[in-house]
Amino acid sequence: MKKLIFLSIISTLVVLLSSCGDALNEELVSEVSTDSHYTTPSGFEDAVNAAYEPLRNYYGNNVGAYLEEYGTDLIQNAGHGGFHHYNQFTAALNSEDDIITSHWSNTYPAINTTNAAINRAGGIEDMDETLKQTRLGEVHALRAYYYFMLVQHFGAVHLTTDETIGVETEASRTEPAQVYEQIVSDLETAISNLPSDPSDQQWGRITEPTAKMMLSQVLLTRGYQDFAGSDDFSRAATLAESVINDYNFQLVEDYEQIFAHDNQQNSEIIWSVQYGQDPLLNGPGNHSHVYYRPWYEVYSDGLVRSMEYGRPWIRFKMTPFALENFRPLDQDSRYDKSFQDTWRYNDAASLPTEQYPNVSVGDTAIYIDPDMTAQEVEQQQDNTPYHLQSWATTHTAENINMFPNLKKHDDRQRPSINEYAGTKDYFVYRLAEAYLFAAEAHFNMGNNQQAADHINVVRRRAAWPGQESNIEISAGDVTLDFILDERGREFYGESKRWTTLKRTGKLIERASKYPGELAGEPSRDVSNLQTTANEQYGNKGYKYLLRPIPATQITRTEGGYPQNPGY
Repeated sequence: MKKLIFLSIISTLVVLLSSCGDALNEELVSEVSTDSHYTTPSGFEDAVNAAYEPLRNYYGNNVGAYLEEYGTDLIQNAGHGGFHHYNQFTAALNSEDDIITSHWSNTYPAINTTNAAINRAGGIEDMDETLKQTRLGEVHALRAYYYFMLVQHFGAVHLTTDETIGVETEASRTEPAQVYEQIVSDLETAISNLPSDPSDQQWGRITEPTAKMMLSQVLLTRGYQDFAGSDDFSRAATLAESVINDYNFQLVEDYEQIFAHDNQQNSEIIWSVQYGQDPLLNGPGNHSHVYYRPWYEVYSDGLVRSMEYGRPWIRFKMTPFALENFRPLDQDSRYDKSFQDTWRYNDAASLPTEQYPNVSVGDTAIYIDPDMTAQEVEQQQDNTPYHLQSWATTHTAENINMFPNLKKHDDRQRPSINEYAGTKDYFVYRLAEAYLFAAEAHFNMGNNQQAADHINVVRRRAAWPGQESNIEISAGDVTLDFILDERGREFYGESKRWTTLKRTGKLIERASKYPGELAGEPSRDVSNLQTTANEQYGNKGYKYLLRPIPATQITRTEGGYPQNPGY
């Protein structure tokens, strides 16, 4: 199946756009007018394709990574990089923050592109009607998804379904309940327009099951709100179960193979944001390969940066809870298949032969043991010919930059060791999440057995051979915290955590309970996280359940634009 490929397009009216097309027909388009071009079949296709490109600003980029990973129960900051305030909840998380501004300023042009495509579709002649309706389904789904991204982070936001042409300085905030109504309406339109058989669609395009996953997530999220629909949870379950049962998706048997370089279009992927190896078409590239990687080359002589071990940026480090959450390791394979905890000497010229006379290239250089106590590590280090750590010592001050590496984003197809623009697709929805969406919805309806049945499908896949029955749970084991723990094991490092914890009302509780650790101290000041503000915009009185509205939006809006409480 052909991949959706993004191409550059320069428009006189709509900015920050790029187009995509057939992978075998790559062409740059420049100096076109949206007035004439978007009302032709090819121009309409360009507008639809352009609406996909801003997803790259979130998935596989700083924006989505920092917004989703920091400040949760699973991930804390390591020693390098900026934006630690997202983990620590300090005053630096404010309306002038670059990540916040980037998310806002990229998402609204994306919405405007979808509005333009939807509004102009009626004037297009000589286009196959079935294809037009399919493309309309895609942009309705994309508009819904972009608004969903905004309302989760900012609460009440400016809502418009009209195309903006020229400069507008007026904006207002629409309450989340109304924004959700628009999101649900768009996704229902998308589902009705998209073909029921997605098998012949370009890889990366939104298909009927993709739109169903989106709507399942939206209804599941709204179901926790005081403006929830009475059937939100039941509809969320039905939609997720339709994705499970009505299409040809299958769980990849070996969990590790989901993320293999040569298996990006596998049977489990429902929707992914596209990247590739052609630098002309790869945009900024997928940066995820650098974020979760420790500073391995400084912890041992004889070990140098390599394509195999990747370029370390040392941004995201697992909390002690995140590691312990994978136990028992002899039943659940996901720690072993998600993380690298061994590095081997790879540079003969710098081997530490004075200290360890018998070591050679290929021998262990660093090992992080899951079970050794700090005292055992200290006792055994002098007699061990490599740098020894354990889960118990990885959060000391000395080891802030050395920890297990997340293998999911490893990218060895980049042209050089230090190349930042990664090539792997970013998986947004995969089938395991349909099972866990359904489980969460059933739990909220009191159907614990159905919830356990769905969870057990995911857990059996995760089990080591012969451990399938031992890893199963019963209806009595199902709680919201168990579902969140299971999601932590299944989706660690996949840019889902902050919005998941916020959806379930567990962000403050769990980010406070599991704050991470550095040298025996919490990695964040929990009292900052629990700072309260006036209850409005659905933030339940807690400042950090919403992001600040960017200062640029406030200053450029005629009459101002209301800020979220506490900022």
